[in-house]
Amino acid sequence: MKRTRTQSPSSTDADRARDKMYSRSGQILFRMSYFKAFAKRYDPPRFGKPIRWGTQSSGTVNINGLLWEITIKGCECAGTAANPTCIDIGLCCLGDKTDMAWSCRAAVQFSVVSSKKSGECLLKRGELDSFDVYTANCVSNDHFCAYTVEELMDPKNGLYVEKEGTVTFKAEIVVEEPNGMRGVRLEDALLVNGKVVYVNKHLLAAHSKYFRTLFFGENAEEKPKVQIDEVPNAVANFERLIATMYMRNKELDDYRVEDILLLANRFLLDSVVNRCVEFLLTKSDKSAICKFRLAHQCGIIGMKEKILNEMTKEDFEISWENYVDNYSENTKMGAEAMKELCERHDELSYTDHIDENNSHFD
Repeated sequence: MKRTRTQSPSSTDADRARDKMYSRSGQILFRMSYFKAFAKRYDPPRFGKPIRWGTQSSGTVNINGLLWEITIKGCECAGTAANPTCIDIGLCCLGDKTDMAWSCRAAVQFSVVSSKKSGECLLKRGELDSFDVYTANCVSNDHFCAYTVEELMDPKNGLYVEKEGTVTFKAEIVVEEPNGMRGVRLEDALLVNGKVVYVNKHLLAAHSKYFRTLFFGENAEEKPKVQIDEVPNAVANFERLIATMYMRNKELDDYRVEDILLLANRFLLDSVVNRCVEFLLTKSDKSAICKFRLAHQCGIIGMKEKILNEMTKEDFEISWENYVDNYSENTKMGAEAMKELCERHDELSYTDHIDENNSHFD
């Protein structure tokens, strides 16, 4: 009798997940928190990360070998910048912006998920037989003024969940096979907090000793795994970390740079750490105390010394404007970091005192 070879359930599940990743269609659900605060441009009374008034983006989903995300922003063509009356919604492809050779055709239909009837999608925008071309020079396509704030928050429509402060957007996407992609395909399974995430193990190993040992070391497992407890939304943030690497080069922003830096530092991805440091020093609007705390936490001595030396007394002011941020940062620091901050504060106070005394003799 001919013997049949059986596959383990885990292997079969991995194959199915890989097939799904390279399938032609997929969907993204974006449950947007603090929607009222976002739409009305005010800060909710809470500690933690501030509301961003710029573009909000969903987690990424891999469809046909490319990462995609929903983007949401207030439309300023109607209303005012401080109080927009409409919402723009768009689809963004996280392809390599430095590679001019690739292109991809994709179609998307957006909708808003009703909170009254399970799974019902309302206010559809776009057609799945209408394709746009995505390239390095055009990585996103938007529906401007797609929704009014009024219709999204009207209780009769059942779209805004008052108790949770959320609106859930959905994108159905059809993606044709990309052309001219020089980038590597993500075909190796890695378990992140128990969920399969597809990576390219050779690329990760080339950039990190941690992953070189994990994938190719003496004790490498058939399906390697990592557990992430130091950042929220671990799987989504790990996928964003991968998207930040060469050759995808996803842009950083103040909303996610901290989580990406912490993960890059843990997994010894120095190229991503360097990108985060450059962003924090040259583009970020985060407070000096926040930047100092991150530099200390990740052991980035040069960055920490630079920030300390450039701190002014305004960075230590306990005004209502920065009280919440500074209080939140101080609670995250250890004794050593707080000591260094106090020494810098005393140094600035002493300098001001000397300057004041000298002014009396002028």
